[in-house]
Amino acid sequence: MSHPHAVAVAFPDIDPLLNPLTKNIDSHTTLISLCGAGGKTSTLFWLAEYFYKQGKRVLITTTTRMFLPAPSHYRELILEADPVRQLTRCQQLPDEPTLVALFSHIDQASGKVAGPTPQQIDLIKGQQRFDLILVEADGANHKLLKVPALHEPCIPQSSDWVIALTGGAMVGAKADPQQIHRWAEFQALCGIEAGDPLDWALFHKLLSHPQGLFKGTPARARRIWFINGDYQNEASWLAELIKLQSRHPEIHAIWQGAVRESPPIRHLICTAPHGEAL
Repeated sequence: MSHPHAVAVAFPDIDPLLNPLTKNIDSHTTLISLCGAGGKTSTLFWLAEYFYKQGKRVLITTTTRMFLPAPSHYRELILEADPVRQLTRCQQLPDEPTLVALFSHIDQASGKVAGPTPQQIDLIKGQQRFDLILVEADGANHKLLKVPALHEPCIPQSSDWVIALTGGAMVGAKADPQQIHRWAEFQALCGIEAGDPLDWALFHKLLSHPQGLFKGTPARARRIWFINGDYQNEASWLAELIKLQSRHPEIHAIWQGAVRESPPIRHLICTAPHGEAL
């Protein structure tokens, strides 16, 4: 069986790269879930700010726990434990561009907030009060790579897009349990020991395996693999990334870059010419 032809686009324009993320399946609200390890929160804030500046109504939240964002990352904060009141507060928001952070409660000791359940986020999406909902749907304890545990990730079933992150420093490195979250699960899935290379064959397995990087992704959701924090190996990896993209037609695109840098995405690997990839 022949594989789709993949291409790489260097330093893609951000507007045509990100604007297709507003495409959704069943309503005018787009739900994007982020999972994996190596920069989910930074990516969530970057996407939220981008779409807010595009005049969109944006909601950010989590289905797990995250540190309460700084006020600079939202324009309105909703802290509400009651699910019905969450829906009511969202319904009462003015119909204008906004960037709302919604959480159920905050743990004052840790400074972390808990978010709604995936099912509650599906209901919020159904209200169609937002253009985009961005969800941090996984935890990684500040590690750069992970395999999910049985209860992870917590991805809403109405997700239109799932972006799975991997820390770029892990590609080609030696397996270090201190940098890999859920090390026991990672060993069991990959058959790997500490010090073994994290090579392209391993990432092929992580992309292919139902318990791997895209575990729990709804069948209808589009998938993006984001290798984040890659500062030095952009060009040398392109041939292998093109091979991986060709072998995985279920992945809509691969992003390569560093979300805290400019430009944040340095290469787009996709199965169509630039502008038709997403």
